[in-house]
Amino acid sequence: MFIDNIEFDFTSFPTHYIQENSIRIIHHGLASPDRYIHKMIEMMDYVDDRFTLDLMLVSTYYQDYFKTLQQMTSGRKNTRIIPIVPFEEIIPFTSQYDIGMFLVPFSTFNLKMCLPNKFFEFIQARLAIAIGPSPEMAKLVQQYHLGIISKDFTPKSMAESLNKLTKEEILQYKENSNKAAKILNAQNEGEKLLKIVEEVLG
Repeated sequence: MFIDNIEFDFTSFPTHYIQENSIRIIHHGLASPDRYIHKMIEMMDYVDDRFTLDLMLVSTYYQDYFKTLQQMTSGRKNTRIIPIVPFEEIIPFTSQYDIGMFLVPFSTFNLKMCLPNKFFEFIQARLAIAIGPSPEMAKLVQQYHLGIISKDFTPKSMAESLNKLTKEEILQYKENSNKAAKILNAQNEGEKLLKIVEEVLG
């Protein structure tokens, strides 16, 4: 049982628009070593010239790792670390991107089975989604046709999956996220929870 994000009302949401030669990827979250963000940066050495990656990272707890990430991005033209935005602005801000990425190997059971908030925020932002073979996220990506799942968690594997994408496929994934956002949200999941509670209480 999970409770997703509140649905954002993007009545005129521009899922139809994407630049042919500029595909923007976003990852946001904690700059923690167990999130393997350095692997996403390494991935950018293997993607074609269409792709750029922005990392919006909370650096409060792991300063040494964050400095390592800063050093890695400083020499790359297609990758940068950007300032964080307030929580309530995450979805509107990330909606300007094309793809939301979460590529984290199974270093713990929780990471293997996770359905992180950012996954649903990507959906509410109407993004195409790019993930590794994380089973719980993969189920939803496949069920709602939201994006791509790399064969493994290596930078090259994800890069290969990205490089195969066409503009038309990304647009379709964004449109599918637009549809899924009306289903995978707190309102609908809250109704499920209330029904379960009512059944338990008789």
